[in-house]
Amino acid sequence: MSMLIAGAGPGVLRCARCGHAADWKDARLQVVCECRPRFDLPPVYVREAGPPDADAALALFQRHFRRAEVVAFGELLALPVLPAVVADMNGEVAGVLAYRRVSDALQIVALAADPVWQRSGVGGHLVAEVELMARQAKASRVIACTSNDNLPSLYFYQRRGYRITEVVPGALLPYVTPAWAPGFAGIPVRDEIRIEKTLC
Repeated sequence: MSMLIAGAGPGVLRCARCGHAADWKDARLQVVCECRPRFDLPPVYVREAGPPDADAALALFQRHFRRAEVVAFGELLALPVLPAVVADMNGEVAGVLAYRRVSDALQIVALAADPVWQRSGVGGHLVAEVELMARQAKASRVIACTSNDNLPSLYFYQRRGYRITEVVPGALLPYVTPAWAPGFAGIPVRDEIRIEKTLC
């Protein structure tokens, strides 16, 4: 869940009430309880992405970020060249997470889930897999970053034990066009927020 360039937020969110697609800038946060209906969902299988997954993973990133590049950790990164894990549901790629190893940490560069499977645990399964991979690789931390407007991402990671460790003011302004472009819920996109989880 990193910031993309050109000021366009992730392209597709699904409304929790009606199920229709919601535009990123028009989406709103809402307080809800556990009253939502429960559905029997197929199991989520997470695996390292291989050559047969490349097209589906790239299509999912492009649908989510509207291009094959994201701004993460102060860099413009091409998603097709990064290692990734995919979540498989009913034989389809339901989610993809791109990452890289930097020093003693694994960095989550981008995370995208098919809107059909949003709120089905796909993102959580992908992050848990990367955390397991980090432990196996003897990395001490998993680090992610997002933009200041991306409240859903901050909610998602903090619920999973991630803590805000750094805010880089104005880091995204060179990549956002126009510079005042609204992000989630109309919040101006300006700063990069870095969050991390220390692994035991």
